[in-house]
Amino acid sequence: MIFVDSSYLIAILINNDYHHKRALKLADKVTEKRIINNTVLTETLNSFTKCGGKLAKELFEMINETHEIQYLTRKDYQNTIDTYLFYGSSINYSDCTMLETMKKLNINKILSFDSDFDKIKGIKRIY
Repeated sequence: MIFVDSSYLIAILINNDYHHKRALKLADKVTEKRIINNTVLTETLNSFTKCGGKLAKELFEMINETHEIQYLTRKDYQNTIDTYLFYGSSINYSDCTMLETMKKLNINKILSFDSDFDKIKGIKRIY
């Protein structure tokens, strides 16, 4: 299993994104089951707000078909604040929710263009 960050999803969906070509190459190479959480889903869909609801619905359906979506619980959010405090705000809260999902599912790889994940011991960023 590999966790997928919104930076990767956005890059693969937007043709003129700086990381688009790299994202396409990674899409062919990464064969593991892809996991996201509701934070990644929200961040990704929010990037397309100006494009309208119809596109967001299509993107949601595509993401839902190709990725397993983990929905955070109250306990996950409680654990996330501890993770956020541990990193002293050097990792944003949204990214900390991703770390909590990864920890919960014992995932140590993340598909991401966000170098903040390099700060996390035991996590291998694929980019």
